[in-house]
Amino acid sequence: MAERYAPEVLDHLVRPRNVGEIEANSGVGESGDTACGDVARFTVRIGDGLRLEEVRYRVYGCAACIACGSALAELAEGRDLVSAAAITKDDLLEALGGPLPPGKEHAVTLVLDALHKAFEDGWTRDYDALLADGGYVAPGSGSGKKTVVAAMSGGVDSAVTALLLREAGYNVVACTFRLHDAEPGSRSCCSPDTVLFARDTAHRMGLPHFTLNLKELFGRRVMRDFVGSYAKGSTPNPCVACNAHVKFHAAAYLADRLGYEKVATGHYARVGEGPSLARPEDETKDQTYVLWPMPKELLARTVFPLGEHRKTEVRAIAERNGLAVAYTPESQDICFIPSGNYRDFVGRKVEAAPGEIVAADGTVLGRHAGVANFTVGQRRGLGVSAKTPLYVREVRPETRQVVVGGREDLRTTEILVGATNWFLGVQEAAFVQIRYNGSAVACKVAATEREGVYRVVFEEPVYGVAPGQSAVFYTHDLDRVVGGGRVLRKES
Repeated sequence: MAERYAPEVLDHLVRPRNVGEIEANSGVGESGDTACGDVARFTVRIGDGLRLEEVRYRVYGCAACIACGSALAELAEGRDLVSAAAITKDDLLEALGGPLPPGKEHAVTLVLDALHKAFEDGWTRDYDALLADGGYVAPGSGSGKKTVVAAMSGGVDSAVTALLLREAGYNVVACTFRLHDAEPGSRSCCSPDTVLFARDTAHRMGLPHFTLNLKELFGRRVMRDFVGSYAKGSTPNPCVACNAHVKFHAAAYLADRLGYEKVATGHYARVGEGPSLARPEDETKDQTYVLWPMPKELLARTVFPLGEHRKTEVRAIAERNGLAVAYTPESQDICFIPSGNYRDFVGRKVEAAPGEIVAADGTVLGRHAGVANFTVGQRRGLGVSAKTPLYVREVRPETRQVVVGGREDLRTTEILVGATNWFLGVQEAAFVQIRYNGSAVACKVAATEREGVYRVVFEEPVYGVAPGQSAVFYTHDLDRVVGGGRVLRKES
């Protein structure tokens, strides 16, 4: 052992620091697997000013893990939380006298992850405001200081966002959200491997990193809504629901706990006066469609650095700065369904009830296994055939019928939109966009007798409009978002 380990490692093994567990703790974190023999557990007590007054650890495993746990506990204790969240693998190795022997490098990752999970547990214990139906919205510290919490998913966009903010003079804290239980090694933004990668990316940029466990909130406000919408014959957009209820609220929550002013994400969009939401420089990456439900109070404290850059520039910035994410592929899947098979996902959670596939006149054309397998505009997988292509024109969950017809039957000229959120006056709405990658069409919007419900008349037909889809309204120059809402039903 003396030949393999540096003297500092031996010192931590002979005189371990901070061994034990804090009973009245502020957070508990555990990482590792008893199957492979290494488990690290940290408990922390956080005092006034977010200072780590006590840090204790227990490690069950090899000598390297024990020494790493001792060294990390000693490094973290007495620091403020942000400083402790910036401790890197290199910082820990320096405290241990240099690199660990081959095959023992995992010890550093293991103990760092356990400490960060203790921080995560501490945040989670005070989530009542975040879990409220109205979401967490606060005005920020009002200090005027350039401080920001930047959401970091492990991809190139969020990494460059944090980098640009740092270069602009902000004090940046990076944060990754655990939204659901993703499998290790998967491409999901919530997989354990991706969380570790995001943390390592932040640390390599010299940024502190936190994780927030939002599984309960995400499950209630996004996944449950996603499954329920299909069961009710609607077509949901989970990214819209996440932006409306989860991501920005959580970032604001953490910012306020840290005393930070701004929040930021890697969305391609701009924030204007009002505040208002505007399209980005790179219109091919425009994400304003999924941002329409943001409360104005949150939009006012949000920064979108990528709104001024094209995607090619973003990758070039990452490459120029030596970021490992420079060539990561684009993520096109729903984050909690990395396979892309949403019907299989919904089918596992909804009890299927068979029904009829009918024509508009009621003629029965076939049978189906459940309405959750169908959405308006769908052509493939109908299970019936005809001389001309058939499309789903309506889903009727109350009678378990799926109505099909020709393409012209998908033609729509008027809809009702509810659950609206407006950045500008309704009278400024001149165009509407119904799909994320769709084109905006000219329209006229008028209020109805129902509060928050509007009648939208298209100046040219739109095909395949489905209840549950987002309708996002733009100004005459197609640059600014006026507001948005959910399609309630087609009128004609």
